[in-house]
Amino acid sequence: MTNLDELKRTIAATWRDEEMASSACYGVDAYSKNWPYVFMVNDWRVWNESGRDLNHEVVRWLDEEGESWEFYHLLGEWGLVGFDDLRAATRFRHRWFGALKVVSSSDTPWNPHPLNGTFAPSLVDEAAMPTRKDSHAVR
Repeated sequence: MTNLDELKRTIAATWRDEEMASSACYGVDAYSKNWPYVFMVNDWRVWNESGRDLNHEVVRWLDEEGESWEFYHLLGEWGLVGFDDLRAATRFRHRWFGALKVVSSSDTPWNPHPLNGTFAPSLVDEAAMPTRKDSHAVR
């Protein structure tokens, strides 16, 4: 779940107006009292086009899960999603913020071109490469 103390520090550092920051932090505290499992949502995959609500696919997925949840719009492009059930919160985290993130495995950028791409055959001199001697399997 989201570390709410870290979120409140971020709010305090982001907002110049102390009263608005204090009010937002109070809202986070009040929200966390109503919902024991809270996620901060600021990922483009879950926002709708206006950036003020969850996209329809996320809302439909949450409704299909059948667990209690609530969305709280916070500070422009941030939001909080609260859950009563740890299992539902964990499924939400895995579905929308889990292992689907793409991380590059090398320093070179991926190139999808079929002949001049990352998966294209190497242009290494094959004569300089060591060759394997023929071997026969005995059955």
